[in-house]
Amino acid sequence: MEVNVKKLICLLLSFLLIFSLTACAKKDNNDAGSKNNGNNTSQNTDDKESKDTNGTDKSDEAKEPLNVWVRNSYYEQLSRAAEIFTEQTGIPVKITEPSNMSDDLSLALSSGKTPDIVSIDCVLIPYYASIGALEDITSQFNNLEFKDSFTGGLLDLAKYQENQYAVPFAPDVSVLLYNKDIFEAAGLDPEKPPTTWAELIEYGQKCSSDDTYGYIYTGGYAGGMMFTFAPYIWSNGGEFTSSDGTQSMLDTEEAKEALQLFVDMVHEYKITPESITSYDWTACLDAFKSGKAAMIVLGARPVGEIVNDTYDFKAGCGLIPSPDGTTYSSFSGGDSMAILANSDKKDDAWKFIEFCLSEEFQVGELVTFGNIPARTDLFDNEHYEGHKEYQVLREALKVGQAPYSLKYNEMYAPWLDAIQFAINKEKTVDQALADAKAEIDAILAD
Repeated sequence: MEVNVKKLICLLLSFLLIFSLTACAKKDNNDAGSKNNGNNTSQNTDDKESKDTNGTDKSDEAKEPLNVWVRNSYYEQLSRAAEIFTEQTGIPVKITEPSNMSDDLSLALSSGKTPDIVSIDCVLIPYYASIGALEDITSQFNNLEFKDSFTGGLLDLAKYQENQYAVPFAPDVSVLLYNKDIFEAAGLDPEKPPTTWAELIEYGQKCSSDDTYGYIYTGGYAGGMMFTFAPYIWSNGGEFTSSDGTQSMLDTEEAKEALQLFVDMVHEYKITPESITSYDWTACLDAFKSGKAAMIVLGARPVGEIVNDTYDFKAGCGLIPSPDGTTYSSFSGGDSMAILANSDKKDDAWKFIEFCLSEEFQVGELVTFGNIPARTDLFDNEHYEGHKEYQVLREALKVGQAPYSLKYNEMYAPWLDAIQFAINKEKTVDQALADAKAEIDAILAD
């Protein structure tokens, strides 16, 4: 019995010893766990502050990205810009393509929840600057080493009341394209496009036949006629609107002569189809690409197709013919980039815009998408070497213009009406343009 008691006491002491050691072990483990958790937090912080394999600062995962809105035409280009920019700077960028830029931007401005940057049709910059939606970037622009390489209408449209509110990013310009095979068959020099209005008519007549027209244009589309016809007014010394955008200048002799030329192409010289007022971009492109039209005014990308030999015939390009063959013009279109006035990331936004204007992106990336540089000093590059077509585009960029107006899109309807009334002979040229001026003046005065 005594032995059993001793055994019981020993077992009890052993149990107490084991319990004590276990409790100590748990405390040590808990203490160690607390220290390890602290190290993990610090390590995660260190990780967030370190660069990952592509050079991006991982702390940017917690940052709000720059929000950039862009039109469909340039979505891929800016997506590529964002990718490279983030790799180099660690600043995250989100590229968004609104379903309708004008409508969506108006809603964003109403709500106060705007993007940081917009890449938008250059002709709309004056309006958005006038309502205070855009940041004044005059000082930043003036500090650019290459600011003098921006020329023509794109630069004019980026200003409001002499201040800079945007910078040209991805321009487009209008130039004459022609079918060299048709020229050669007509006895014309395929390397010499027409340079004057007289030559345009002469060449058009020689190239016309039962199944081919000498010259076509988008007579059924207001935007297309602005891009392709307005340069004829400018090269003749006329203007579309006054310099401050408050009055229409369509009733001048210079504008009347330009429209009369287009009417005569249809009815007197018969180098343009009588149904031209129904032609949109698709119909015009189909006619030119199928060899049914010898000459047409198009933009930069179709010129790139000449270089890439994508047509089924030999094609060439030149500046849009002018009355005397010395004073040329072109329409300056495309996108400009602007910072929204209520952005809280203005410094980073300007850094992104600067990158988009750099030679690295403009030449290294943008031109590979078929666009042309916004800067005239970047046309001498490896992609354009040996292709004289790009020098035509550079000259067009230098002489490019666009109507300056706070109500650009609202001028479309009376503008197209005037052209169609005159071409269809429903009104004289004088009456059609006088009526258009009156309508546009009323729009601008409202």
